[in-house]
Amino acid sequence: MTGPHPSDSSVQRGAESAIVAALSEKLRIPFDAGGALTLSNGARIHLDAVSEDGGAAVEAYARQGRLKGGQLKKIAQDVLKLAMLRQDPDYTDVRAIIAFASDEARQSITGWVQHAADVFGVEFHVVDLDPALRAQLLTTQERQKMVNVPLPEAADDVLLQE
Repeated sequence: MTGPHPSDSSVQRGAESAIVAALSEKLRIPFDAGGALTLSNGARIHLDAVSEDGGAAVEAYARQGRLKGGQLKKIAQDVLKLAMLRQDPDYTDVRAIIAFASDEARQSITGWVQHAADVFGVEFHVVDLDPALRAQLLTTQERQKMVNVPLPEAADDVLLQE
C-alpha cells in the first residue's frame, strides 16, 4: 500500500502541538502538551495541553473549514469535558479553552453548544498556522472525505438472494 491509510489522522494529531504552541504565544501562557487531570471523584480528564502552572486546560482542534455532524459532536463533547472540569471543586478557576486552527471551524459553533460554552466559561480561540501545515491539513481532509461507493452489479445479485 502506498501512502497513508485514507482515515489516518496523524497529520491532525501532529498539528495539535502547533496549535497549542500558537495558543501559548497568543496568550503568553506556557503549556505542556498532553496530560490528564484527576477530578475530586477520581475520574480523569485527558487534555491536549495543560498550562505549566495548572491554571489552563486546552483542547486543540485542527479541522480546516466548516464543521460537519460528527465534528460538531466532538466539540460538544469537549465543551462538556471542560465544563465538568470547571465544576470540580479543585478546578473552578481553571481557564478552559478550545483552540481552533480555522476561523470557519470556530464560526461553526452556534446554538446550544455556543450557549453551553458561554454558560460554563469555555473559551474559544482561533490561532494561525504555518501555511504549509494548513495545506497539509487540507490535503489530509480531502483524502479522508467519506463517500458512498456504488456496489458492483454482482453485489446486487448476492443481496437479493439473502
